[in-house]
Amino acid sequence: MTQGDPAGIGPEICLKALSDPAVLKVCRPVLAGDVRVLEQVGHSLGLKVPEIRIPRDSLDSSASLFEGEGPFILGCGHIDEELRPGEATRLAGEASYRYITTAIEGAMQGLFDGTVTAPITKTTLHLAGITEPGHTEIFARLTGTRNYAMMLYSPRIAVSFVTCHQSLRSVPDSFTTEDVIRVTSLTHDTLLRIRGKQPRIAVLGLNPHAGEKGLFGDEESRLIEPAVEHCRAHGWLVEGPIPPDAAFMPHALARFDGHVTLYHDQGSIPFKMISMHDGVNITMGLPIIRTSVDHGTAYDIAWQGKASHSSLVSAIQLAAQLASSRQGEGESL
Repeated sequence: MTQGDPAGIGPEICLKALSDPAVLKVCRPVLAGDVRVLEQVGHSLGLKVPEIRIPRDSLDSSASLFEGEGPFILGCGHIDEELRPGEATRLAGEASYRYITTAIEGAMQGLFDGTVTAPITKTTLHLAGITEPGHTEIFARLTGTRNYAMMLYSPRIAVSFVTCHQSLRSVPDSFTTEDVIRVTSLTHDTLLRIRGKQPRIAVLGLNPHAGEKGLFGDEESRLIEPAVEHCRAHGWLVEGPIPPDAAFMPHALARFDGHVTLYHDQGSIPFKMISMHDGVNITMGLPIIRTSVDHGTAYDIAWQGKASHSSLVSAIQLAAQLASSRQGEGESL
């Protein structure tokens, strides 16, 4: 686990998760973070802070570092200046990035079976000089992964994204038929692993009414339909392009195991309406498992004892499930 932005709710929800029986039942958690921050938050809110502390430099050793049930804190250094909750700063961005790189390093070495990330902000990453917009892109770069995509998952709804963090006006010109095939393939493989059965997948259209046979745009006939035909030829249960305004109606949610969406808000709006509190972010295609909460740093309630850790628990449980399903397989998620 990573602590997330130290000035946000990350420290609080991580400490809550480390004491949650639902977490301790499925894994031996290791939290990459700042011991001083965790102790400060724990003391202020009356939360238990794990006593087993391991310095980051010890990652060059072996998995024997984490013998026992845990939980463990993997100390990633300290913020030298005073940290104020709810403030976006360069120091918070640097610390957030340090926790992430530590978790990735350990997972790539085989010390961890998976990684789970607490929330960060794009603002503090930018202040720290990090060019990627978020976790997904950082994980892809540091693991050398080119074929990856984001999925938001809960038992009630799962959405993946052909494009994600970019302007809406740039979307139509920034994806190809091959991109739709690629993301649909990743979605198929991920849902197959999670649910243990051949998933039924809806591929959404880009335009109103899925283009209305070309009246409102040709992306459906030119880009999306060929991708759907390709996937169906492989024997996958794929349908589309589905009109976006009908794709998340109750009957559609019951029919499909997952939805491939074309841009950020097309998938994230319905997902957050349905599964805001237990949604999990998955980076598909990585050589390591990475899940995350599906919410932000909530600066307005940072260090106040008001934050729910339910999404983090869901992310940990899903990471543990994925780790169990791929043990010995040596495959990407």
